[in-house]
Amino acid sequence: MTERYTADVTRSRMFNGSHLESEEEEIMKALAKVAIAALLLSATVLAAPTATLTLTSPQNGASVQAGATVSWSIFVGVSSGDNAGLALVCVDLAQDAANPAKFDIPYADSVPAAMASFSRPLGISNPGEGGNTTGYVGVQRGADNQKNLIQLGGAQNTFGAPGGSIGTDFTPEGGIGQGAQPQLVASGSFAAPGTAGVYTFRLQNPLVNVITTLNSPPAFSPVQAVATNDINIAGGVISFIVTSGPAICPGDADCDGDVDFDDIDLFVAALGGESAWAAQYFALYGTQPPCSYLNNDVDGNSSVDFDDIDPFVAAIGSFCP
Repeated sequence: MTERYTADVTRSRMFNGSHLESEEEEIMKALAKVAIAALLLSATVLAAPTATLTLTSPQNGASVQAGATVSWSIFVGVSSGDNAGLALVCVDLAQDAANPAKFDIPYADSVPAAMASFSRPLGISNPGEGGNTTGYVGVQRGADNQKNLIQLGGAQNTFGAPGGSIGTDFTPEGGIGQGAQPQLVASGSFAAPGTAGVYTFRLQNPLVNVITTLNSPPAFSPVQAVATNDINIAGGVISFIVTSGPAICPGDADCDGDVDFDDIDLFVAALGGESAWAAQYFALYGTQPPCSYLNNDVDGNSSVDFDDIDPFVAAIGSFCP
């Protein structure tokens, strides 16, 4: 082809020199049009969906006392115009190896209403553990007393037919994650550790799928994985500083230096959260508690919950160091 084209051009130079320049211009213009069309086609083919995952906290960048509540939320947004909305989101919440102290990150509080179709039984998610009915709120993995919360989230059933015990909602919803505001994936909280220092938590191992064409069942709605390089998690990190506070005395819910029957009512209030404990203390003594909320974390896992009940009962009769 090249030789023939060269020969043709050569003949043009030999026998039609007066028209050579105009013919070459026409060829170059034609080639330019082909190149532009190819670039436009390439841009269309290469257009790919993108996603952004963020981790936020009111305590981000702040100093908190040991035992104070640290709240967190995860949000997701996906691009519009190149897909029909979120099909799957899954991400880990991890504590940095350099954190001064580790603990088992508690599960997320619940499944947001807008994400119900991503959580079993309506959607597809991990089985629940720790008394949870769904693993959408995360599962704890890692060494004891330093477990991260992994695989938060789940997926819609886009197959056009119901599953057995999961994926019972087989009519996918479009547009999720494409609103003016990012979609809340999960939120939760934990008590700030008792060891002073800088603590950092971040999102890791994100997975995001989007619906490419939203179809009505029984038709399948195809999905596309968002490439790892197209998932932005630059905003998926929070840090805070734990300042030195009162020494922790496990079980001393009333902050008087020992664990006895006077602590029972306040310990029960603490099971409802730090605010409930502080309110009960104020109702009894007319002031804010002078000790750490972590006094109620009797099993030492940085979370005040029903697992602390038996250790609390065992601690009755003991004194603070």
